[in-house]
Amino acid sequence: MKKLIIVFILFLLTACTQPSFESIDPSVDFLASLNTGDGSIDFLSEEREIIGNWQLDKAYTGFSLVTDDLILVYGFTMNEAVIFQLSTGKQVSTIEVAEGTTNSYVYNEEIYIANGKENTISHYNLEGKLLEQTSAGNYPMSMVTEGENLYVVNFKDERLSVFTLDLQEVTEWDIPSSSQGILVNGDEIWLGGHGAGSSPNRVISRYDRATGKLVGEIETPVMPIMMTADANGFIYALSHGSSTLYKISETGEVLTSIKAGANPFSVAIFGESAVLAGYEDHQVYFIESGKVTDKVPVGKGPFQLIVREASK
Repeated sequence: MKKLIIVFILFLLTACTQPSFESIDPSVDFLASLNTGDGSIDFLSEEREIIGNWQLDKAYTGFSLVTDDLILVYGFTMNEAVIFQLSTGKQVSTIEVAEGTTNSYVYNEEIYIANGKENTISHYNLEGKLLEQTSAGNYPMSMVTEGENLYVVNFKDERLSVFTLDLQEVTEWDIPSSSQGILVNGDEIWLGGHGAGSSPNRVISRYDRATGKLVGEIETPVMPIMMTADANGFIYALSHGSSTLYKISETGEVLTSIKAGANPFSVAIFGESAVLAGYEDHQVYFIESGKVTDKVPVGKGPFQLIVREASK
C-alpha cells in the first residue's frame, strides 16, 4: 500500500512539472501573438476577439506552427524547445537544443532550428529526434525553403548559406551584414535587414535565385526586417525602424505605405488583413486597403505573429 502511495505521489509531482494551458478549438482560424514582455501567447479569432491566453512559465522568444494542432516554442537562453498540442493545451514533446536558438522554421512537418551561439542549423522530426546538423555562418537566423533547398541568412556575417533539405551545403552568396527577413518571390530571393553601425538599411535587396547575384533593390526605409505575401501575390514588407508597412507588387513596385504601431517586429496575413505587432504599444493592428481598420490590445511586447487557417 505504501509503495502505491509513493508511486501516486511521484506521478502527481511529474504531472505538475508539465505545464498545461487552455485548449484551442481545432476548427478555428487564429492569429497568435507571442508577447515577450510578459511571457504570454494570445490567440485571436477572425472576429478579432481573444479566444485563448497562455501564460508561459519560461523565457520563450519565438514560436512556429508545426501542424494545425502543434505549436513549437523556444527561447534564446533555453536548452530545450517544446511542442504543445493546441487542442489539449498539453506539452507533447521536447527537443534538446543548445542555448542560442535564434529561429525555427517548419517545412513538411519537420523542424529546422538556427543557433546563434553554436552557429549551426539542426534538423528534427516531430518527436524531437535530431536528423542532421551542420555549421552555418555567424549568427544564422532567417530561413526559408524553396524547392529542394534551405536558404539561411547569417545575421552577423556577409553571406547567405544555401543547403539541401538534409543540410548538405550547396553554395554561399555575398549579402550585406545585419541582413534579416527573407522571402521567395518567383525566381528571386528578397532580403531585408537592419543595416550596420550608423547606416540603417533602407532597401530590400533582390537576388536571382539561380545565381545568387543581386538584380535590384526596392526602397523601403527604414530597416525592412520582415516580409510576407498574401494570396494575391502582393508582398508586405515591415520596416520597424520607421514603423512602416509597405505593400509591394510582385515586380517590385511599392504600391502603398502606412505608419502603424510602435516599433513593430512582425507582420502576418490573416484573412483579408495584413496584421502587424506593435511591440512598444502592446497592440496588433489590422490593415486593409492601406488603412488601419482595427487594433486589439494583447500582452506586453508582442514580438512575433503566426497564423493558423484550419478551415482551409
